[in-house]
Amino acid sequence: MNPRPLALFVCSTILASMAPGQTDQPKDPRIDAETGRSKAVWPRSPRFDFRHMKLELDFPDISTPTLVGHQTLTVAPAGVDRSELVLDCKGPAVTAAAVEGVPAAFEQAPGVLRIRPAGGFPLGKECRVEIHYDLNYDGSKGEGLTYSPAEPEAKNETRRYPQIHSQGEAEVNSRWFPCHDFPNERLTTELVVTVEDGYEVVSNGKLVDVASDGHGRSTWHWSQDKPHTTYLVALAIAKFGVIDLGGPESGRPGLSIPVYTPLGTEKNVQESFANTPRMIALFEKLFDEPYPWDKYAQVIVRDFAAGGMENTSATFLMPGVAGAADRGEHDDLISHELGHQWFGDLVTCHGWAHLWLNEGWASYCEALWSEHYNREGEPRKADAGRDAYFRQILQSIRGQRGRNRGTSPTQPAMVSNRYTNPDAVFTKADDPYGKGCVVLHMLRERVGDETFFKATAEFLNRYKFGYAETDDFRRVFEEVSGQSLRRFFDQWCYRPGIARLAVDLEWDDAKSALGVTVEQTQRIDRLNPAYVFGLPIYVRYEDGSDEWLDLAVEDGTSAASYRLKAKPSAVTVDPNITVFAATQTRKPLSMWIEDAVHGPTLPARLAAVSALRASDDPEARRVLGMLEADERTAGLVRETADLTSAMIRN
Repeated sequence: MNPRPLALFVCSTILASMAPGQTDQPKDPRIDAETGRSKAVWPRSPRFDFRHMKLELDFPDISTPTLVGHQTLTVAPAGVDRSELVLDCKGPAVTAAAVEGVPAAFEQAPGVLRIRPAGGFPLGKECRVEIHYDLNYDGSKGEGLTYSPAEPEAKNETRRYPQIHSQGEAEVNSRWFPCHDFPNERLTTELVVTVEDGYEVVSNGKLVDVASDGHGRSTWHWSQDKPHTTYLVALAIAKFGVIDLGGPESGRPGLSIPVYTPLGTEKNVQESFANTPRMIALFEKLFDEPYPWDKYAQVIVRDFAAGGMENTSATFLMPGVAGAADRGEHDDLISHELGHQWFGDLVTCHGWAHLWLNEGWASYCEALWSEHYNREGEPRKADAGRDAYFRQILQSIRGQRGRNRGTSPTQPAMVSNRYTNPDAVFTKADDPYGKGCVVLHMLRERVGDETFFKATAEFLNRYKFGYAETDDFRRVFEEVSGQSLRRFFDQWCYRPGIARLAVDLEWDDAKSALGVTVEQTQRIDRLNPAYVFGLPIYVRYEDGSDEWLDLAVEDGTSAASYRLKAKPSAVTVDPNITVFAATQTRKPLSMWIEDAVHGPTLPARLAAVSALRASDDPEARRVLGMLEADERTAGLVRETADLTSAMIRN
């Protein structure tokens, strides 16, 4: 147990509200005003060890959104004897239940199924629970099973036939089969699916068998023999074209890497998805963890509610990606969902409060792939790889600088169980995607590449086929790095918002000293203390030499004076983005010009170009024109208009 100041404040608020004579207490957004209960969601105890699920589904007529289900769950009670098994069941209409072959009493209430065998569930005994049900999934777009009817007039052959696909995240797979619909339990699964001939059926794991009954119907048997969580159970049925990107000559021989795509688009995806095998090989190397599943399928489905979904061994993707024909065009999406096969699937967040361990890592995998792909093969491309990496990081920073002005207790932090709907965790201002990605970047900058990837490998190895919370991740990094990281995680994960800094740089000729003043302009009070960090400052001299300074920022305003060997030609504040802040820097125009032309990193050059664009000085206009005329840097000026100007203003 690790109580935080937030918990102490909630306690004091409740006590204060009970004090005599105090009837006008301010509303606390963390407390429900009517009930007095905390607005927080805690991981639900499954009360059973869920070991295996066999799901037999019969689609009697694929032109209608109905099925008949027969589910067999292998479970064992946890801790004590249990009288009933309680499952989430938001869609199926249960017709019968049995335990160890003996009919059992059951009760359905909205969203819940209770099964009560006569002898209960004795501790230490594994039980086989059978559930028969019917399901009409018409109208459940994007949740559970989505039914896409045939479009007889469509030009594409796949669209002329019905299609079915699942979507389980966050807690909606219980719309098509009963389950413990929360990410803190894992089990192995089988899907045995019967449909009419001519359709492809895709699910998790490996294909065991396809058998035709000789009367126009086939049964597909898929087995996922390594445990995963229920929101990752997947099913797609369609008239797909199929290509395989694997094979002995691929970047990842020995692994099946199929792409299921609308008929007629096979040539497109053969090219646009061509980097997938190399991505797999890269992540295996960086994480020191082999790809953990039997295959890596990518399935392009219509009426998909998101960009992609990382179902175990079978990512589902939006239909638009099938139209791309250029290699690398969708590498961000492909690398993101692939990264989830380790972060989210192999190791799953123990609850949605820790979603950033899934989504922040998947977003960071986009940056890792971009860094590798743009520098691969040629030493001289190292700078191009680093620039590509920083572009990905800057995209995440841009969104956060613009929309994340959160303060406690008004807004929940990135790591917070304050939510009423789990889907809201994916879209809150303290974004687990963007902020999570930047936190990982800062962590890498802090501990160094070797330690960062060593700790990442240890985290995956320690928690694979299981669950983890943010403090589990922190402790692994502390063990490997030898550093205390509690303040780092408290500031960047457990509190909302980001730092906002006003930095003034002044040169004193008489003292040959550089004065640096940093003011934190975000809200500061007892619940939102000033951030504490070291601010790196890069100094470059006319003779080409350079040095680093480090300013200890501990208060709302921090200042220091540094005696230097000469007047610097450029001073750059935190060019590697080690501090997650929206920073406004005041310094001489000559230093902005020096950074625009010779800045040490892409973020430094982009910030400088943005500052020059905001200046009316003729020299600033001249330098911008020079940069735009140089084909090597012209893109920098154009890119800044889209990427950085908004960030600097915010």
